[in-house]
Amino acid sequence: MPVDSDSLTAFRKQVTSARSLDAPLWEASRHLVHSTDWPATRTALAEAIHASSLADDGLKQTLVAALPLDLATEDRTSAAMLLKQLTGLPVTKALRALCVFFKVGRPATAKWPLPAVTPDTLDRFIQTHHNPFDVLVEQLPASVLDLGAGDLSFAEELATLYEPPLTAQHRPLVLHCLDRLDPSSQLGGPLHAPPLRLNRLRSKPGLEFRFYGDQDMFALDSLERDQRLAARYLIVTCWAPATPTFAYEPTRLSARCLAEELRRTKGDSRQIRHGKEPALEVNHAGRSLLFPAWKFDIRGPLSLLELMAGRGALCVLGAVDSQVCWEILSQLIDDPRVRPTDVVLSAETLPEIFGETYRQLSALPVGGSCLLSDLTPLRKSFPSVLRTSSGQPAPYRFRQVKIQRGALFEGLPASSTARRFQGMSEETPPWLLTLVPEPVSIS
Repeated sequence: MPVDSDSLTAFRKQVTSARSLDAPLWEASRHLVHSTDWPATRTALAEAIHASSLADDGLKQTLVAALPLDLATEDRTSAAMLLKQLTGLPVTKALRALCVFFKVGRPATAKWPLPAVTPDTLDRFIQTHHNPFDVLVEQLPASVLDLGAGDLSFAEELATLYEPPLTAQHRPLVLHCLDRLDPSSQLGGPLHAPPLRLNRLRSKPGLEFRFYGDQDMFALDSLERDQRLAARYLIVTCWAPATPTFAYEPTRLSARCLAEELRRTKGDSRQIRHGKEPALEVNHAGRSLLFPAWKFDIRGPLSLLELMAGRGALCVLGAVDSQVCWEILSQLIDDPRVRPTDVVLSAETLPEIFGETYRQLSALPVGGSCLLSDLTPLRKSFPSVLRTSSGQPAPYRFRQVKIQRGALFEGLPASSTARRFQGMSEETPPWLLTLVPEPVSIS
């Protein structure tokens, strides 16, 4: 039975999206396509395809015919071309994606529910809503991962605003917070979570709250494996992304360039011991300052964007200072000329590098907003810079990027850092970025 071309195109998109929407099953599918497990998997997958209402009869027959009998023989090669035609993927990824799409080998029920909302729905939502967090009352589950949660001021504002309406809907607010600062550290000052605030959040009946201190956001495998974190959240947010951690992109700036820039702007630094813990001593403007030992670790916006895209259906970056914001924008824009090698983005270089886009965004008033795609084409795919135990993440891009100018917006929760911008007369107004990630089809 022939397969309708429109049905095939729609099916390929659904199969590609399924890998990102069900991360636990995608990970579990690795063992399903091992040569020793494949015979049982093939039987289960064929049965699932026949029983499914997700594909028409012609497509079902073609899919089953494309399943190789033995992954260790030439039968695999003969199936590869047909699987490529049907899914757009090479044979192993195609078979894994089909297992995910038809729910073969689903692991035990996850502790935390996963969002099923589509990028298209979120794209429409952020274009028609002033507050991206309002999606929590419209979509399931109402789950948020807060990266670099600091003093938990944003977490408390979010819970105060959204726990009541969600409780009225008989739905919990799932709020998980991470911060790299060790709660027992003598460094970090006001960035530590106050015990009273921590206790208030833990005691809210309609809030499923977790806080993990001394936790590197780029080392989450054990938390997910133990189901202390969800595999994916409705929203992943990060407030006041750290400088210099995310102010420079190491894929375009050499180690030598970064070292010289840090020395020029921050001063000489060295690793020392402060009591029983390691620390970074920085000599800046005639003063000796102490920071956590990892303060000058440079990860860059690509790492942050990849992490957020893989963990959230919607990504929100708040109180983003100008230096970090332009470095992020240089990765989001398609034109490679905004990513010059070993050129530090500064007030002097930005106008020439970004051209008309710089002039338009600089003219955006506080409280104003725009879609980045209305100013310049968005990047079509992003290189992976993260390496995890689960292997290479799926290719991704951002379907939409909404830019809002300012630190505080009516009805929108904010961090204490965002509120401090109000009193910083020498600082330029920060930015709020709302991004809709989506997987990229592999040709």
